[in-house]
Amino acid sequence: MTSSVSSAEEKKISASPEGITNPLSVLSNTNCKVHSLTVSDQHATLLISHTVPSAEGNDKDLPSNDSNDSTAESKTVKSLLKLTLVPFHKALLGSNPALSPDDSQVPERNFLHHNEKASNGMISFLKGYEFKLKSESGAEYSYYTAKPSRSRSCNLLYALSPENAKESITSLVSTASDAFGSFDVELISPANERQISRAMPSLGSTLIHETPELYQRVVQPYIQSIVDGGSLNWIINVVQVKKEQERILVNHDEFIVNIDTKWRTHPPPLTTTREEWYGHKSVEDLYCLGIVKEKGIASLRDLRAEHLPMLKSMQQQGLDAIEKIYGVESDQIRCFVHYQPQFYHFHVHFTRLENEVGSTVERGHLVSDIVQNLEMDPLYYTKRTIAYKLKKGTPLHNLIENSY
Repeated sequence: MTSSVSSAEEKKISASPEGITNPLSVLSNTNCKVHSLTVSDQHATLLISHTVPSAEGNDKDLPSNDSNDSTAESKTVKSLLKLTLVPFHKALLGSNPALSPDDSQVPERNFLHHNEKASNGMISFLKGYEFKLKSESGAEYSYYTAKPSRSRSCNLLYALSPENAKESITSLVSTASDAFGSFDVELISPANERQISRAMPSLGSTLIHETPELYQRVVQPYIQSIVDGGSLNWIINVVQVKKEQERILVNHDEFIVNIDTKWRTHPPPLTTTREEWYGHKSVEDLYCLGIVKEKGIASLRDLRAEHLPMLKSMQQQGLDAIEKIYGVESDQIRCFVHYQPQFYHFHVHFTRLENEVGSTVERGHLVSDIVQNLEMDPLYYTKRTIAYKLKKGTPLHNLIENSY
């Protein structure tokens, strides 16, 4: 049984969901600190931390040289703020680096001391923006457009050119957006150890050849620890369509297909009708996601012949929905699985051939190939060695390195 979200239902989803953590609320916490993880001319990733009573905090803190980060009575909650930038923000947002630029230690990272003045400068800068919600993932992810606040727009422009004070407020705000920069924002709050590790500057990568024995001895227990840790509870709300309603393309008894949050150029699902999505100029960036509803299928390794009907149905219905909603034919779509995946609840990626994000040969496995392999051998993925690239210094890489 399959259902789709109708245009009438989609129009009702216009207000921001309640209870969503937004950047300003994170930045307004007591003892808030901001560190720079990565900064370029186009992007910045900031690590934001603040303390809360221990019952509310994370189980694990990021290592730090700052002895005041946590106490017996409190825990440190950490968030990630990812921004698209214009170059003149680079110096400010890179002014309090978390890591030494020449850090080459594995697995330990050389964390720098906190620069309070630089951190406060970044907080003040970010608080001068208004963050408008574009989409929220149903998990700890949410997405915003940031524009200079009306007060900042007027103050900055008046200081630079007093004659602008004669202009209308609307004109000032519009001019400020051009002059001082607007940007897109992704907030991950709270961010767990794995998410923070993925966001840090890379120490390089290595190619892992995961034998069935290595999987059973090291990798499977690692995956199970993440599943048992409760960090994937958000996915239940998504597959039950309690969250991300505006992003759902297919709702089947065994799976859903929705718009992946990596598709940043997609028309805002909260504010545009589905009729506007058909043939939209952003379809070259097409990125959709199929997610199974059944628990216990964490990754490619868990697939068996019994899952073949579900795999075939998800692929076909996903392709049909994409053609109907976006006007993109099936021979233009790549349908594949990641191993290792970003999260350990089985999901399938649908991308336009022009969009090569995530399709590297050492990570992607075409669903059509998976189907053929399972038809040849129902236990195929319990027997084969699987190769994949892994960033050095990540938790899984450290476990594998220490297992030899």
